[in-house]
Amino acid sequence: MYVGPGWMSKGGRWESDYAFLLKSYKDGMAYYGELKKQGLLEDLTMSEFADVYRQDRPYTRPECTLWKDILYGSKRQMFWYADPSMRFFLYMNQGGAMVDLRPYAAKLIRPCGVGTKANQDASYPFLVQSLYRAGFFTHYAGEGAVKSCKIGHSSEQVDLCTCRTLASFSEEGDTRIVTLDPVTIEFSDFSIRVQSIFRLTEGSGEVEIIRRVLDSTKPDVDISIDEYITACYGTTEYPEDLTGVRLSLTGLEKSESIDYAYQCREAEVDNIQCAEALIPQVDTHLSMRAHGQAAGYFREGFSFSPMYTLGITKTVKAKGELRTWLKVAKAS
Repeated sequence: MYVGPGWMSKGGRWESDYAFLLKSYKDGMAYYGELKKQGLLEDLTMSEFADVYRQDRPYTRPECTLWKDILYGSKRQMFWYADPSMRFFLYMNQGGAMVDLRPYAAKLIRPCGVGTKANQDASYPFLVQSLYRAGFFTHYAGEGAVKSCKIGHSSEQVDLCTCRTLASFSEEGDTRIVTLDPVTIEFSDFSIRVQSIFRLTEGSGEVEIIRRVLDSTKPDVDISIDEYITACYGTTEYPEDLTGVRLSLTGLEKSESIDYAYQCREAEVDNIQCAEALIPQVDTHLSMRAHGQAAGYFREGFSFSPMYTLGITKTVKAKGELRTWLKVAKAS
């Protein structure tokens, strides 16, 4: 628990009566003070805590938690994850969509404060940030920043962002696993159940994502799975210059690549090995790869939708799945 005198200030923005909150804080401190007297608690400065933390936690060990809303009883769940390669956030109200992604692998040095170019903005840049960059829903024809999956049949397509679900957390050795409850997707004349699983192996720098069709009311019907990430970079809601970003597809038979120029170009490659984006502004290499046969694509944005999209697609039937890996690495 982090404490400080700021909690006693009347200048803050509080959700309850100030006198009540002040009493709660004082009562909490008195309780911890009594535990300290009994030798059951130790208080540390932030630098002291950092020393203790480093002694107990190996560098590669991730910090993660499946958070649930208990304050308002909405059952809303969020999964936060951070390791030396990345920090991200999965939102179960949007089908487990990744709505925040930070490239820690780049190890960016960003001086901030008085006398620097970032006097107020001390944020570490994002690749995906749905609150700042609209996310799944946008009010115009462009795209927002999000990592999700689209399930389709013929001309119909449903984004898992529209499917609210819940999740459970488990561990297998050095792998953390987030297993989402299946969601039902209804097309015009049949329905399917889809389950998403995220596997996070310590030290790999990758997120393994499994999209599995558990069953279908028409088992022989083709179903498309489109695993995609629409991204950019920045620290605020204002767009940054994407000039210099390079989008590439590498397949067994051919490759495609472009330098970003806001021209709405697209490319697709069968038998994909890797779909990737090089973002030199934040010294980041973002890539996706798939297990087995699949196709890959990229899409370039335009001035009023300054995003890029990487995706991997596969056609399956009931019991089929698409397994992909998302990796964040340092570019230089």
